[in-house]
Amino acid sequence: MLLEKRTEYAISEAGFVSDTRILQRATIPNQPVSPNRTIIYLSAFSIAIFISLLIVAAHYILHNEIGDVSDLARLINPSISLLGVIPKYSKNIPLSKLIIDKYPKSIMAEAFRSLRTNLDFFDSESYKKVIAVTSTISGEGTTFVAINLGGIIAFGGKKVIILDLDMRKPRIYKGFNSSNEYGISTLWSGRDDLNDIIRKSELDGLHFITAGPVPPNPSELIINGRLQENLKTLKEMYNVIIIDNPPVGLVTDGISSLKLADYPILVFRSEYSKKNFVYNVNRIYQEHKIKHLSVVLNGINLDRARYGRNYGKG
Repeated sequence: MLLEKRTEYAISEAGFVSDTRILQRATIPNQPVSPNRTIIYLSAFSIAIFISLLIVAAHYILHNEIGDVSDLARLINPSISLLGVIPKYSKNIPLSKLIIDKYPKSIMAEAFRSLRTNLDFFDSESYKKVIAVTSTISGEGTTFVAINLGGIIAFGGKKVIILDLDMRKPRIYKGFNSSNEYGISTLWSGRDDLNDIIRKSELDGLHFITAGPVPPNPSELIINGRLQENLKTLKEMYNVIIIDNPPVGLVTDGISSLKLADYPILVFRSEYSKKNFVYNVNRIYQEHKIKHLSVVLNGINLDRARYGRNYGKG
């Protein structure tokens, strides 16, 4: 019976005809169906471009530092002159030292020679010049500019003396590797005479007076009127007097010496000074009517900027 059933099933199966037909045999693909590399690469490239543009836009909007001369020219009062630019020094300077005598043929020395030349274009009735250097906040390079500007003027055969009026944070004595046990504060407090506090630097014709011990009342000492008397005496001894002032953005001590100066100079530092510092300078210029006010952009990176642009405008 089993054999008979098996025979009947075989006959039944042989007589069955399927409705399906094989049109083409399937082939194994050479590349995977998913993921699609082209789509993934295009998507990744598009996302990268979008994120890059977003970062650039955010950096442009949030960037608040003065970068180059064009930033100053765009924001500063047109009546304020751009005296020049000082390049960023290639080596780290722990202190604001005199370096133009060590590298007289460097770009740094040429920049200070340009400042010296541009100062000659300002009209001044006095033959003996008073230069007052200040900044908005500490760290913009006021002492560095004052020391090396005095050095480059002394190179020209003139007698120069630098006064440190930043009694809260004196630095001139550090720049000349000197001491600060006496200076302007001991002079104005009646402890020393003017001739006793004058010191000589390593450069011929360049002398300096340190700030002296930090007094409890630096503002009162500066506005007591003795500065004018000392300047009158020093003009009989020197051709150029350079005053290193405290930052005018923090205290107002330096405003009085800016008014007395023939060449008041305010220093900005590239990629350090904020753009709103320029508005503060414009306000000081308008409120106090400071004549011949000029600005210097310090620490500009010449490797990032085009040489022709900075050199020409400088």
